[in-house]
Amino acid sequence: MPFSLYVHIPYCLVKCPYCDFNAYGGRSWPEERYLDALCAELQSAAEQPVWRDKRIETIYFGGGTPALFAPASIDRFLKLVSTLCRLAPELEMTLEADPASVTKETLSEFRAVGVNRLSLGVQSFQANLLKTLGRLHTQEDALQAMSWAREAGFSNLNIDIMFAVPGQTTALLAADLSRAFSCVPEHISIYNLTYEEHTPFFSQRQKGQLQPVTEDTEVSMYGQIQSACRAHDYQHYEISNFARPGFSSQHNTRYWTGQSYLGIGAGAHSFAHEQDWGMRWSNARTPKTYMDKALSYESTHSFEETLTRDQAIGEFLFLNLRQLNGFDPNAFTERFGMNLLETFPQVTDFITEGLLQEEAGRLKLTAEGLLVADTIFATFV
Repeated sequence: MPFSLYVHIPYCLVKCPYCDFNAYGGRSWPEERYLDALCAELQSAAEQPVWRDKRIETIYFGGGTPALFAPASIDRFLKLVSTLCRLAPELEMTLEADPASVTKETLSEFRAVGVNRLSLGVQSFQANLLKTLGRLHTQEDALQAMSWAREAGFSNLNIDIMFAVPGQTTALLAADLSRAFSCVPEHISIYNLTYEEHTPFFSQRQKGQLQPVTEDTEVSMYGQIQSACRAHDYQHYEISNFARPGFSSQHNTRYWTGQSYLGIGAGAHSFAHEQDWGMRWSNARTPKTYMDKALSYESTHSFEETLTRDQAIGEFLFLNLRQLNGFDPNAFTERFGMNLLETFPQVTDFITEGLLQEEAGRLKLTAEGLLVADTIFATFV
């Protein structure tokens, strides 16, 4: 079976105060050594039966801010990938970037080495909200980055937008959405701000230094986003993702449909579908530990787990239901040999309550169900 490749580059100029990702802020980073480690880990993985002779369908460089690495470094890594693995002919290759750290020249060079999808962490076009979020770029930087991306030849552009930010109103959100639509990106990921434990935002909220928007405002904003995206011909295909026809994220869709993926880099996660009910593992989080292990050709894993049948069932349900198109209950029966409604009688209750619906042979969340999706998912795990 084919798989996807995720490459984690954990370095940022500054780590945002809401970020819970495995990222490290600083003005310098060990680019060559880290790249050597990535190459060493990939070489080891390519020899393993679970990945050997399998085709890579998508590649995603995430972080951190992977665009901080030189295009020549990305090129060196991709050349190794092409010698070790078979690549899909229409391979989607995404690179995350920060509007504050790209130039016209580097974007052109990234495009030249094969990156064909750019994901820009815009978050907002409002100066006060960007300051609250700890972002380094301005509205002008974001607009310039998108213009440069088009000039570089990127015809598949994603921008990230955040909502439910302290101090944000529905009017400010409307202005952000309007500005985003005016740039005509092919894809928009729109996330509500969450206060993750061990982040500065979590601590500031606990101390009363940050005042979250009300739950009613957050719900209203989500509805506002859905309506605005629909009016501008963006298909709502996953809880937080909207795309023009033909531009859904292939890489993320493979996550949501339970396909195999190999994650390399510090803290990267992997999942192998072929191992019984599935096996997953993750790498050492700290870059130094990861590099030391990878360059010594030791296992970089810090966690490994073989999924139980119950875990696989729960993940099948909540990952598939994240997608607005839902899933065919027959696929559940074919994989697990169980009737969905008999195994999870709460599904019938959710349908009665208007939170789930059956449509064209598929089970999916309703508009009301989207608002309480996490609560629904928790009943399956």
